[in-house]
Amino acid sequence: MNQKYAKASVFFGIAILLSFSLLPFWNSENLYSSVIRIHVLANSDSETDQTQKLMVRDALLEYAAENLKEYDSLEEAKAALEAKLPSFEETAEKVLRREGSNDDISVSLNEEYYSTRHYDGFSLPAGRYLSLQVKIGEAQGKNWWCVLFPPLCLSSSVETEDALIDAGMDEDNAKTVTCDGTEYKIRFRILDWWSSAKEKLSRIF
Repeated sequence: MNQKYAKASVFFGIAILLSFSLLPFWNSENLYSSVIRIHVLANSDSETDQTQKLMVRDALLEYAAENLKEYDSLEEAKAALEAKLPSFEETAEKVLRREGSNDDISVSLNEEYYSTRHYDGFSLPAGRYLSLQVKIGEAQGKNWWCVLFPPLCLSSSVETEDALIDAGMDEDNAKTVTCDGTEYKIRFRILDWWSSAKEKLSRIF
């Protein structure tokens, strides 16, 4: 056990040194604090449950797009989401009942760890994000992840960079998650590695 903690301490020390050396290179906090993710967990992997998961997803994205469009920052969107959580839950429940499902549904707003995700026109590195988590029934089926705010999952890839900047992300980070250039790929991989390392360390300690 002592050897395990010793290795972790060495790794943590190296990671700390690397993070300080990369501070001028990357403003990661701005990236993580500019988006709200959405995570929908299906009841099971059955065809019916997976279809209903996607129906719930579509209804919630449409509801969010209509009710969050007037907000320009994550803090404003977060406050609105917190106030409207019962409405989000009711929206999802209506879909399930319409489809003949009696599954329970739970909608919460919390911080979740996401692995690296690639979407149409943009990618987001691994890390902890504020997340609207939607659990259907037993929540044991294949999940669906995307971005709730700004509504990138409803936008074309051409609009993605502008939407991120409008939500408070600086132009440099917005380019990083939407650009395929070599410089931005390097930055993306560095942040991805650093976030994954922090998550592993948090589990050890």
